[in-house]
Amino acid sequence: MRKTISLMKNWQFVRLDRSVQVPPELDNRMFTAVSLPHVWNKDAPADAGCCLYQCRFPIGRPEEHCYFLAFEAVAGVARVFLNGVFLGEHRGSYSRFAVDAREALKSGENLLQVLADNTRYEDVNPLMGDFTYWGGIYRDVSLVETDMAHFDLLYFGTPGLEILKAGRDGLLRLNARICAPGKCTVEYLVADSEGALAAQCRTDAASPSVELKVPRPRLWQGKDDPYLYRCTARLWRGGELVDEISLPFGFRDAEISAQKGFLLNGAPLHLNGVAKHQDFAGAGCAPSEEQLDRDFALIGEVGANAIRLSHYQHPQYAYNLCDQLGYITWAEIPMLSMPEGNAAVVENAATQLTELIVQNRHHPAICFWGVQNEIAMMGEHLGMYRDVERLNAVVKDLDPTRISAAANLYSVKNNSSLNFLNDAVGYNIYFGWYYGEMKDYAAFLEKFHADNPDVPLGVTEYGVDCNLAYHTDNPECRDYTEEFQCLFHENAYAAIQADRLLWGSFVWNMFDFSSAIRDEGGVKARNSKGLVTYDRETRKDAFYFYKAVWSETPFVHLAGRRYRNRCGETVTVKVYSNLPEVALYVNGVRFGTQTGKTSFIFENVPLRMGGNTLWVESGHCRDEMELCRVTEPDQSYTYPLKGQGSKVSNWFARKKAAVDLFPEGCYSISDRIGDLLADPRTRAVLEAELPDIVGNPRARTMGGMTLMRILDYNADTVTQEQAMKVNAQLNAIQK
Repeated sequence: MRKTISLMKNWQFVRLDRSVQVPPELDNRMFTAVSLPHVWNKDAPADAGCCLYQCRFPIGRPEEHCYFLAFEAVAGVARVFLNGVFLGEHRGSYSRFAVDAREALKSGENLLQVLADNTRYEDVNPLMGDFTYWGGIYRDVSLVETDMAHFDLLYFGTPGLEILKAGRDGLLRLNARICAPGKCTVEYLVADSEGALAAQCRTDAASPSVELKVPRPRLWQGKDDPYLYRCTARLWRGGELVDEISLPFGFRDAEISAQKGFLLNGAPLHLNGVAKHQDFAGAGCAPSEEQLDRDFALIGEVGANAIRLSHYQHPQYAYNLCDQLGYITWAEIPMLSMPEGNAAVVENAATQLTELIVQNRHHPAICFWGVQNEIAMMGEHLGMYRDVERLNAVVKDLDPTRISAAANLYSVKNNSSLNFLNDAVGYNIYFGWYYGEMKDYAAFLEKFHADNPDVPLGVTEYGVDCNLAYHTDNPECRDYTEEFQCLFHENAYAAIQADRLLWGSFVWNMFDFSSAIRDEGGVKARNSKGLVTYDRETRKDAFYFYKAVWSETPFVHLAGRRYRNRCGETVTVKVYSNLPEVALYVNGVRFGTQTGKTSFIFENVPLRMGGNTLWVESGHCRDEMELCRVTEPDQSYTYPLKGQGSKVSNWFARKKAAVDLFPEGCYSISDRIGDLLADPRTRAVLEAELPDIVGNPRARTMGGMTLMRILDYNADTVTQEQAMKVNAQLNAIQK
């Protein structure tokens, strides 16, 4: 029988000064003792490079058994060695893989070494991205012992059992991958959530594919009824049970169309979703199960019914929670850049997509396989369409029961081929933040539907950054206030909600997350678009806006509690609630009552000098906050660069009509940073004028991104005058 031995303790770690192919001989004093999971760049997220992990473990080795080293994920490129023997390489940070250890394993003490390299390679996805590229062995590692006859652990990291189809008709298609089947048979057992046997069969191990029918199955119905079954496969050799594996699954169908939207088991279901990355403050990319439970509790509280697990394969525990809690899930690979002529990176994407699908297609929650996100950021090319078609074909070959999907950015035109290569399309749109105005959402969506009436459209990202330190009575774009984040979401969601042709939307993002390339809004290395802070300790006011429109749990919330010091005789008070009527009290006196829905506004609320207690009530629900009236405005609430808007991209767009800032045949900040660094003349300009940016190792990993976009990510450190000076110097250099 299969036996799994955890290898999470007693590791040694050292960071190497260069990337290597084999572990170097090092003095033992150079190593640091660590336990797994381990993220070595937690405190320096911009750092990248090759590291060596090693551990020693004893084992008594039966000769007639097989052994495998199983890794849930290793960040970057992983090369595995056992007792000096190279066992294999895995190129990708997020998926499970295993290597055959039988020939290298010995009785007694064994030395396991892993070279974990999170350097950006040109043939490993992601090539770039607005999130941190973590480093380390950050998920579980184990040694698996099996009989010579066993379910295959080496098929793209699967356990050897495949649930190929589980539709609402109760038809179940199963396949087992078996090594050394000999005179073995496979027994399949299907049990309901109470453990009662629902179906079973037995087949020869040489032909392990079967179809079973479960009569009158209880369907997986999303949050309404996330009912799960369990399939167990047993490998028998005569009367001896030699291996056993088990997977949860659910019966359900998922469909999508431009006219009917998303359908779960034939019934329309509008997706009110949030997106999330896997990282968590203090844990980097290795959140504990308790931290993931916290994430899903907050998603449950806000009332979402769908989750986009961005932009890569997440831990199995997260997918299990999606199943158990009933969230319609979009799972995707880290294909964020598709340079022309880079066949190797497309091949790597196909491999990562295969791993994502075969490792996770038993999860009923997953309804979308995402094949790309914003790959047109540096423009489109003909090869891109062919390559996306190839990835789409991988989905259709491995799992035709689910929806192939893609997320495009705003610059992708309505008639682009990128809108017609997959079953469903999402757009990442940021009107009123990176470009345009908040009111532009409705017109954009209406035009897309008119141009592409047969394309199922959703909104896969929308949001704005918010620093909880900043507040104002008059919110405006790029002031980074909590008040502007609320204003943005109220307006953007109103347009999204009004468009009944959309199959759904995903707020970007549920949680603040690490992004090593950012220095924006007073916070370094952070994307602050979350509805909840990176440490999950604070729900921003915008969180309660969505709770008011999505959740059925009664509540009231007073917005603006972190905007404590107020200057003026009166203030405006905003309340979020899903109840029809709320009453406001000020210093023990009932101020008034408002009726309505979601957002309640009380104007001209009087404050006395000093402290004031405000509370709001509705039925049994109550919320309270303290405000302090002061004589002078509290300047700490104001973002130092307020009023400058976007420092680079939006500002240049406004000026371009009057002045040719990007003359033909000359360099400019609209050129890709890789091209600028490749030319010694332009490289000298960047090193002289922007040393902090070009000196960041991440700059060299984002060669396909324009300098303008990178400057926009560093909006706190680059003024308009600096950008103009650099652009003028680049304009003087001919290509």
